[in-house]
Amino acid sequence: MRSCVYRCPVSLRLRLLGLMTALAVIVIGAAVVSNVTLQKVQSNRDLVSTRLQPAAEQSRALLTALVNQETGERGFVLTADEAFLRPYREGIATAGHDLAGLRRTFRGDDEVTRALQRVEQAASAWRREAAEPEIEAARRGAEREAEMLVGSGKGKTDFDLLRRRVEQLQRLIDDHVHAAQAADARNLTVMRAVNVGSRVVNLVLLILSAFLLREWVLVPVQRLRARMRTVADGNLEDEVLVDGPPEVVAIARDAESMRRRILSELDTARAATEALSQHSPVVAGLRRELATSNRPPVTGLDLAGVVLSAEGVLAGDWWEATQRPDGSTAIIVADVSGHGAEAGLVALRFKQRITALLDTDLPLGTAFDIAARRHDSDPERFLSCLIVVVDPDAETVSWINAGHPPALLVSREHPEDAVELEPTGPLISAVTQGWEVSTAGISHDDMLLICTDGVLEARNQQGAEFGSDGVRRVLRGLRRWSPEEAVAECSEAVRQFAVDVRRDDVTFVALTLSGALPSA
Repeated sequence: MRSCVYRCPVSLRLRLLGLMTALAVIVIGAAVVSNVTLQKVQSNRDLVSTRLQPAAEQSRALLTALVNQETGERGFVLTADEAFLRPYREGIATAGHDLAGLRRTFRGDDEVTRALQRVEQAASAWRREAAEPEIEAARRGAEREAEMLVGSGKGKTDFDLLRRRVEQLQRLIDDHVHAAQAADARNLTVMRAVNVGSRVVNLVLLILSAFLLREWVLVPVQRLRARMRTVADGNLEDEVLVDGPPEVVAIARDAESMRRRILSELDTARAATEALSQHSPVVAGLRRELATSNRPPVTGLDLAGVVLSAEGVLAGDWWEATQRPDGSTAIIVADVSGHGAEAGLVALRFKQRITALLDTDLPLGTAFDIAARRHDSDPERFLSCLIVVVDPDAETVSWINAGHPPALLVSREHPEDAVELEPTGPLISAVTQGWEVSTAGISHDDMLLICTDGVLEARNQQGAEFGSDGVRRVLRGLRRWSPEEAVAECSEAVRQFAVDVRRDDVTFVALTLSGALPSA
């Protein structure tokens, strides 16, 4: 035996809380940075697509409108044809519209606003000092004056200045576009770096978390499970103490307390049995005869059962399983009224009769009638009995129920839809007769559970009965779909439920067809 003391006071809950907090902080931080960067990227793209690129196109349209004005003005001066002034007038309107649109787009941008003002001033100066005087001279027919105005080069100089102002405006707008695109590229780079970095850090943390969880939880639990399995295999002298977090150590201490309690109960039971064998050989013999016999295991079935006596070690309840000549298996559960040696004698005589008759080729109904007619003549002594014959090949159950609580045929998939094997005749007594045989189907997913009235009539402090609903609740909560698990869990549930579990004998028997799935 070995005792282990865990030295670290930090609980598993605090460790997991710290680990999850670190993971959450990293994930949330990466998400916040990514969202902020993504918003900047989206804002820059919206700026480029909805404002700057349309503004660049509008500035080029502005230059085209100004060129159209100059072309129309020169054509009119040369030909004095009013038709040439149409591009000039339309260009003025188009230029005014483009300038207004650019002012709206760059409202609040002082640098672009100043550039727009310079374009407007240059355009006004060209029209006022060159274009309008030349048009007016050509309209009056003063060809020489018009030629002199054109030849002075004033109009060309003013228009070249206007063109440069527009080109400066275009370069300024293009610079804004390039700056937004560069910011977009930088933000995308930052976002990619954050995403990659956060994934790498998360991967490292996940690997670290897996290692820490293994060391904190899995390894201590595996050690605890190995210790408990050793005890379950019968080595009750081995202590159940392991290193680990405080929670696992607490579980180990509880398991150790349970082991010590089991040892104490076993010692008490061993002493009582020895005293019974030494001082009352007849009662001890009855107990041995009523216990389930160690016959060869039945074929095609998984079977488990338990009897908890209410008075001493001798119960009025008993159960037996016997293989019939046709290959089917008969499970007998009987409950004699009363407790103690007298009830044990009645139970023993009926057990000997019914098991002997079921070992013959007699039909189930005939064998039961013969055994019931030989019942003790004491009118105050009666018994209930349920015999279930299971044929694994035909997947059927046949039964005779003489006043016994109904057995439950429960589906693994739908435990709430249990089928009750109802009584087919009265209790067995000196004055009763007439029992019928009923038949039902059973599948590999079904479990048949038989219990006595000591189970169904167990009461809690409020006076409520355990009942068949309590049995169904236990079956719905099974971790493993097996007769051993069902019998163990039902017995523990009744023990926890009942105020006085020793009020009456308690018997559980469960079976499934071999090959039923083990997991619940």
